[in-house]
Amino acid sequence: MKNLCMILGLSGMILLSGCVTTPSKPRTFDQLGQFATIPLNQSTYRISFQGSSNMSYGTAEEITLLKAAQTTVKQGFHFFKVQDDPSNRTQQPPRQAVVYSNPYPYGYGYRRHPMFFDPFYDVPQVVSLEPVQVAYTITCFKDQKTAPQDAFDARLILQALGSKYGLSATGDVLPVQTQPSQSQ
Repeated sequence: MKNLCMILGLSGMILLSGCVTTPSKPRTFDQLGQFATIPLNQSTYRISFQGSSNMSYGTAEEITLLKAAQTTVKQGFHFFKVQDDPSNRTQQPPRQAVVYSNPYPYGYGYRRHPMFFDPFYDVPQVVSLEPVQVAYTITCFKDQKTAPQDAFDARLILQALGSKYGLSATGDVLPVQTQPSQSQ
């Protein structure tokens, strides 16, 4: 009887784990987070991005830079420079905390039993406490003659990073490509 309960329990866990590991459908560039583009004058824009708390700060910076390149091209410019204003300098990665898993409610001996050993028991995990936010003030330029030497080439950024996040070289959002199902 005890073996039957164990077999039923294990088969139930296997069935439920199949539901947990189902991948989510891919997202388009506009679905990665919340974007805001605020024109400050004819050639200056404030670009901001807020992602989820499980997104890394480096990824959020990359997405914001890509949004700045997209805005530059869509507004008819070719180059942009990220301004060194005080609001850019005060940005910091989101706060993180270290958490430990809860002890198993059936006592210490269960986790240490050789048949049920759990190598991930009591392993600390780092979690973000708040969503990641990045914002840049950019100034756009029509050609390389008027742009400063440290200005970014918006089209080059779109060519290099655009396909990674679902943007074309012109800044248009590409449709999501899904894998066709294989039927026999």
